[in-house]
Amino acid sequence: MLQQIRDGLQGQKWLAWILLGAVGLTFIFWGGSSQFDFSGGAKTMAAKVDGVEIPASEATEAWSQMQSRWSQQFNTEIPPEQRVAMQKNILDGLVMRKLIEQRLDDAHFRVSQATVLAQFEKIPQFQGPDGKYDPGTARSVLAQIRKTEHEYFAETRQQLLVNQLQQGIGGSYFLTRAESKRLFDLENEEREVQFLQLAADKFVGTEPIDEAAVKAYYDKNGDRFMTIESVALEFAELRLENLATQIAPTDAELTKMYEENRASYVLDERRRARLIVINIEEGNDAAALKKAEGIVAEAHSGKDFAELAKKYSSDATAAQGGDLDFVHQRDFVGPVGDTLFAMNIGDVSAPVKSGDSYHILKLEEIQAGEAKPFADVRAELDSQYRQEHAADLFGERQEQMQARLEKGTSDIDAIAKDLGLTRGAVPEFLRGGGAEPLGSSVDLQQTVFSDATLNQGKIGGPVALGDDRLVLVKVTAHHKAEVKPLTAVHEEIVGLLKHERGAAAAKAASEAALARLTAGEKLDAIAKAQNVPVEAARFVGRADPSIPAALRTAVFEAPRPTADKPVIRTATLDDGSTAVFVVTNSRVADAGANPAMTVQMNEQLQQRSAQGEVTAYVGEARRKAKIVTNPGVFE
Repeated sequence: MLQQIRDGLQGQKWLAWILLGAVGLTFIFWGGSSQFDFSGGAKTMAAKVDGVEIPASEATEAWSQMQSRWSQQFNTEIPPEQRVAMQKNILDGLVMRKLIEQRLDDAHFRVSQATVLAQFEKIPQFQGPDGKYDPGTARSVLAQIRKTEHEYFAETRQQLLVNQLQQGIGGSYFLTRAESKRLFDLENEEREVQFLQLAADKFVGTEPIDEAAVKAYYDKNGDRFMTIESVALEFAELRLENLATQIAPTDAELTKMYEENRASYVLDERRRARLIVINIEEGNDAAALKKAEGIVAEAHSGKDFAELAKKYSSDATAAQGGDLDFVHQRDFVGPVGDTLFAMNIGDVSAPVKSGDSYHILKLEEIQAGEAKPFADVRAELDSQYRQEHAADLFGERQEQMQARLEKGTSDIDAIAKDLGLTRGAVPEFLRGGGAEPLGSSVDLQQTVFSDATLNQGKIGGPVALGDDRLVLVKVTAHHKAEVKPLTAVHEEIVGLLKHERGAAAAKAASEAALARLTAGEKLDAIAKAQNVPVEAARFVGRADPSIPAALRTAVFEAPRPTADKPVIRTATLDDGSTAVFVVTNSRVADAGANPAMTVQMNEQLQQRSAQGEVTAYVGEARRKAKIVTNPGVFE
């Protein structure tokens, strides 16, 4: 059961991506559409493509997932002005998926059942402990995301069909040598630019911000100062560690477990020996071997091995007569250990080479392997018993929790009491941010802020918060996002207005600087007048991170300079500051400097051009289709 929970949790995020894969491809390769006929439709229909309806449930599910992702990233609800655009993108994506499905069917694209099954077997979340596809594990993972095997099989088949189309169109495209060179030269173009920046903060001034302006900004931009939607909730928690403490195995149960696993508690054989080590000096192997063989002869003649060790051995045990005490074979991996554990008591070994020395062994005692007494391993058995039975009980309790909820139970206290769950409460659980001790997992967020839990008063869950933790939640109060009072955001608005004022003044200063440059002044003189540094002229590439991105874009959107006519422009940077720049030269980076990079870039150019072919194909299909969408499906 624990393994199924683990696989399910890992699979949910991954499978959610797969299930929206066709929609994702639309945005990655084909883009959204603005050419649809947005007319009304039934609430059961999201759109219609050439007479074929797309169910409303597909759109509302995609919208729910998008809202969850937004709240996870920004800790707020989606602003009203963005909601419409995002909902339109969802409808566009679903329409494009349906359109491609129809094209695939008309063109008789096919994927065999064997191919789909082979794809299943590659999915790590569908594999058992042995690393092979396991149907039971696959069903468990799909159950976690409420998908049937039939639904997922159909979706996988469709995705493979889409891949065929994309690969077929893109794979047949090629670039001529001239086209490839032209695109390569554009990608590798470098421009020589000198610039200065006029920071918005430098032009803020000292004049105070008018209170009327603060109020006007607040009234116009209230959605920028929203509180985060939150709830107060109660929860009931099931932890594996708590279940383990509730299990009390008897001696009879532990004894049975001990007998069934006796092999696991056998002590390995140990041997006690003495050792003499003769180092190989300066690579003179023959001399070291001859010396070792002489020592062996002395031992065989009856001389005391311990005294020989003290006299000849270079090992740290020499002072103790070479005594190794009792050792396992694993303590001496290699020929020394193999020799020792093949000897009889009293034997003296021939010299054994290991590394840069020879070893001579004398076996003195053998301690046979034997089973650990029950008393010595009782605590270990007790812990193992508790863990195994707690895992089974954990799964049973999960099923019982689910069954109680399916019956419509709304009394979380009763469930907690009957199933031994730990009760708790969270006064403020934030959308996107969650709260301790529950955290902010996506599954928990979706459950807490679902319609059933939020508006219908139902108990949500059980939600897995880890391999060993399940919770039920019940919302007791809902605090919708609302505009913060003006007093709470007054200083923030003053700062924003000052920044806007500074940005406008910086823009005006850059326009004045542009006029002076056009009249023939140098950038150095303007920088000195404005008391700002000027960057020395240097060549930059299209992806050079050493200059601001907005400036880099402006540099390469400007016309190429000529030998006698530099290009002078301004650019507004992301922070509201303004840059004034002069482009004086253009060149193409040496393609031969890095041949491997050249090959890789040519491959990327080929792929991008092929994607353009796919875009053209889909655009033509869209142009010929009769498409009707229903924006009201999200209401």
